[in-house]
Amino acid sequence: MKRIIIGALMGLAATATSISLTSCGDDFLDVDAYSIVSPEGVYSDKENVFKGLMGVYYSLLGASDYYIKPHPALANYPTLDVQADGWDAEMSSHSWTVESKSAFFENAWIYSYKTVVACNLFLRDLEGVDEHVMSASEKAVYEAETRAIRGSAYYYLTINFSRVPMLMTGETYQTSPTKPRPESDDEAWQTILSDFEYAASVLDWKPADGMTGRFTKGAALAYAGKACMYLGDFNKAKDYYKQIIENGTIQLNPCYAMTSWVDNPGNVEALWEISFPKFPGMGWDVWTWAKNSDCRYFGMQTKAREFGGWGDSFTSYELVRSFEPGDKRKTYSIVGWHGDKGDTNPYTGDIIGTTEAFQSWFLSNAEGNPNNHGTKWWRTNDVYSAHSVNLYRFGGALLDYAECCFRTGDEQAGWNAIAQIRNRAWGNLEVGYDPDEASGSYLPFPKELLNTQTVSVPDAQAHYAKYAKEKGYTSPIWMVALFQERRKELYYEFSLWYDLCRCNFVEEWLNCEYPKNNGATFYNTATGKYYIPSGNDYNEPWNNASEAERASMIPVTPRKWDWNPIHLVYPIPTSELTANTECVQNTGY
Repeated sequence: MKRIIIGALMGLAATATSISLTSCGDDFLDVDAYSIVSPEGVYSDKENVFKGLMGVYYSLLGASDYYIKPHPALANYPTLDVQADGWDAEMSSHSWTVESKSAFFENAWIYSYKTVVACNLFLRDLEGVDEHVMSASEKAVYEAETRAIRGSAYYYLTINFSRVPMLMTGETYQTSPTKPRPESDDEAWQTILSDFEYAASVLDWKPADGMTGRFTKGAALAYAGKACMYLGDFNKAKDYYKQIIENGTIQLNPCYAMTSWVDNPGNVEALWEISFPKFPGMGWDVWTWAKNSDCRYFGMQTKAREFGGWGDSFTSYELVRSFEPGDKRKTYSIVGWHGDKGDTNPYTGDIIGTTEAFQSWFLSNAEGNPNNHGTKWWRTNDVYSAHSVNLYRFGGALLDYAECCFRTGDEQAGWNAIAQIRNRAWGNLEVGYDPDEASGSYLPFPKELLNTQTVSVPDAQAHYAKYAKEKGYTSPIWMVALFQERRKELYYEFSLWYDLCRCNFVEEWLNCEYPKNNGATFYNTATGKYYIPSGNDYNEPWNNASEAERASMIPVTPRKWDWNPIHLVYPIPTSELTANTECVQNTGY
């Protein structure tokens, strides 16, 4: 049986302490978090030091209301592959401002600094632990894990907000209330890189003490590689990813669907995830720390509204059409409507469009969002389900390695890495694989979906050369291929938007995948005509068209707005600017 780190947190809640997480002194920014802010002598024995480390991990679990870190509104909606209605629709229409979505930005800031503060205080106290309590090598492991977690918090802050005030060991916003941002993004990334490189030099490939959910060497190398990519050092990044690939401890899961399987923490592909195993009674009364408060990653919020869910993963028709025939990532991840019939969720048996009110391309009860739904987390009809949150997995690392290869002139290795991703996507690693035996999950896998024999996989270079020409891309074919593979491989996984921004590829992406169309909801592939509804009924053009005309009509995402390059980063929360006079706002906000 796996030892999962969340289990070690169960007995620790009695020692919670309140820590100021931003430089603002308002009470609503003071968040209760389990953290060891030690009285004299609290680290006089090894058990208490371990509890201190668990306090650091506990900071990853807490959240409030609807704002979870990472958040699909920040990481997915701006790509337009995943869309939203209601009060977070502004993230899909790129109309956010400093204030309009301040809660999204502020909570990402608060909960990241909550982790930073927990790390800094533990690292401070760890310095005073002598060898009578624990050996130097054990102490180094604790330091490495904590620095890696701090690095991951700063990584998240930096990809969202650019450079941020960087509090280091012993520092909190109480000790350093007006710390300025670093002079440059490179300075911030160098600081982040140093934490990950130290962790990679100390940690093992397997989690310490056999506890699933703890940071490992593979995770540290992957994040070090990503930091190097932000710094433009692709040779160094390539070396870090190559170490992961050649070690073989972390590898592709034979079945793509199992990368996000229920009650399967620490699966063979996981580099860094927040592990959530199955617990008894995971309904509305589930423990706050177990469900991560209002958790965006469990069944109820990603389940289609037609079946009583909250409908959090409306998926664009452009993404659905981008999948090639035979690519099983679509089968395993998305169900939708086809104009006269709906897909069946292979995990629950629910059929899209079963009820008349949901038999349309666009949903009137969801402000015109597309009638396609993600199934990565809609795999049971439970209120909450034990899905671990993938923050970095081997599939993403392999694509990052491919980018490094292309950027350093090693194109063949880049295409080979993409070929590995596609070979798994077409199901060739599934042959002879038993998902139930491999995962030990309580939820049986629908084995009728598995390949029983290998199939041929279309050549990626040839396919994307044609795709790029059809869409009007001007960037190199490898760049187009990488982002198309990322959008499908990492669908609803919190990284595509940030990679688009890192590569300054957003404008070309939008122009080619979601061109401005004056608000049209359908396009005629034979005549080139866009159909613009007269009001809020996005299905109107389809309903008014003849059967003959419908044969050439496809649904599209309405877009009236222009791309604004200030949106490559999000605005610094106003509460931070008010309290920290040394922190300046991002350009354009």
